Amino acid sequence: MKRLIKFLALGALACCGTGCNDVFDELAINPNQPSMDSYFTTPEAANEAVMTCYGYMQTQRCFGASASKTQIIRSDEASSNSDYGKPGMYGADLNSSYYTIMQPFGLLYTTASQASFVIENIDAIEFSDEQLKNAYKGEAYFWRAFAHYYLLISYRQVAPIRHCPVDASDYVRETEAPEQVWDFIAEDLAQAKSLLPNKGYWTGDKTGRITAAAAAALRGKCYLYRSGIEPLYGTDTRTFYNEAAAEFDEIIRGDYGTYSLVEYGWNFDVEHENNNESIFEMQFLGDVINTTFNPGSATSGLAFDTRGIMLPGTGTGYEGIVHDWLYDAFAASIDKDGYTDLRMFSTLFFNDQASEIKLRPGQRLTGPGGYHFEDYYPKGDFSSAGNARTHLYKAAFLKGMDLSMPMRNNDPQNITGVGAGVQEYIYNQPRAHGVNWRYIRYADVLLMYAEAVLNGGTAGTISAADAYNQVRERANMSTKGSVTLADIKAERVLEFALEGHRFFDLLRWGELAKRFQELETSDPNFKKLISDVDYQGFTPNKHEWLPIPIDEIESNPNISQNPGY
Repeated sequence: MKRLIKFLALGALACCGTGCNDVFDELAINPNQPSMDSYFTTPEAANEAVMTCYGYMQTQRCFGASASKTQIIRSDEASSNSDYGKPGMYGADLNSSYYTIMQPFGLLYTTASQASFVIENIDAIEFSDEQLKNAYKGEAYFWRAFAHYYLLISYRQVAPIRHCPVDASDYVRETEAPEQVWDFIAEDLAQAKSLLPNKGYWTGDKTGRITAAAAAALRGKCYLYRSGIEPLYGTDTRTFYNEAAAEFDEIIRGDYGTYSLVEYGWNFDVEHENNNESIFEMQFLGDVINTTFNPGSATSGLAFDTRGIMLPGTGTGYEGIVHDWLYDAFAASIDKDGYTDLRMFSTLFFNDQASEIKLRPGQRLTGPGGYHFEDYYPKGDFSSAGNARTHLYKAAFLKGMDLSMPMRNNDPQNITGVGAGVQEYIYNQPRAHGVNWRYIRYADVLLMYAEAVLNGGTAGTISAADAYNQVRERANMSTKGSVTLADIKAERVLEFALEGHRFFDLLRWGELAKRFQELETSDPNFKKLISDVDYQGFTPNKHEWLPIPIDEIESNPNISQNPGY
């Protein structure tokens, strides 16, 4: 499926924002511009149009690098010295003209526009297979919903694309109240659920495409997020925990196929992609031949570019580190046999010979090239890495990287910079990593279900404790007869660290400002990977949201900048 994704340079979709009059007008009168009406006439064309939605979302300019790094690094978990991660360091680069802020914003609207075209025009195409037609249409509804969901939780102000743009005026729309946008997202996901196939329908090179379970899971997540975010930051005091629990329960009871927990580490490697735990998985393919990744380009790659989360000193110059509180949380999590939480060994790279780590017999943490921590860092910490600031921290990333690739050379203490060519299809080349991002796992459904029930939602097939205990049992952790919201919050740290959910967990729990203030006070190295002065602190009533891109502010008179920017 990764190889099927194509970027189609379709005329009306060339502008990436909501305010692009000049571009639209130019394309509209260009006699050489291919007509969508003449092109979009076959099932094959419909498939290509749908696959473009996948492509726009998964390019490095969106979730392959820009959006993902901003999403992960802006939480309290980690820091990065890369261009991708800098907005998450809360310094001068968190501004309305920074490219990792601007590009995802535009591509999300582009995706919504493309999806709207498919929704409105696919019924005119004659299909011999009606189920396939419905599947394509359902995918379009899903991607339109997802685009608006991410815009809403990240940028807050949204001018929804409710229909396919037909002229320049359609690109200068007014923003709508968040509750209206949430309703629109829920409506699209309801349509997607009714049209999409169940698990098992997509096979072969179509494996990994959207199913009805993905739509139900995202709908439940939206209800859960809405119930936390709006009473805190908006004017809508309603909660939707019943609706959230019901959506998750449909998946738990098997309405869309059977999902189950798999070996924890299988969720973060290449070998076990699209496994039984995966409900919504963004597909990536490592690529070092095609070095450009602009949407619409025939050479646009779909790798999950690991620049910004690479291990200290691995030759890229774009390291990521994990803050000590997260290391400490894992080290303190001991399973029922007295060993360190197995999830730590799939999440962090650290000195597993430290006294606080309780290894199982024969267990060792293995990094790229099959080396152990002390092979990279003989002094027992990151002090042998070139960037002196990495020496201040205990752990680095593992999630998101393909550790099966060989190192550039056989000497971990002589790692050099990255060259060019096919021979560089190795660990040291950030764009060589094609690990899929399991955006919604079955474990997430279980813990979100438990949270919704504990907040007052009606329990369905299983209890909140049963859902919680399934996740704990997979990690060989002790179980509980009853659980609290505090238990759920603690478990989400251990289960989903560095997967891009933490910031939004804190946001909907109303704990962002307090959490950052705690770490700013207790940890002298918090967000100080780049320098002592670049981190300007988390500002309440500002940093909950990203800034609206400057080109949108300048081109759309109906939108104003978010507070504080």
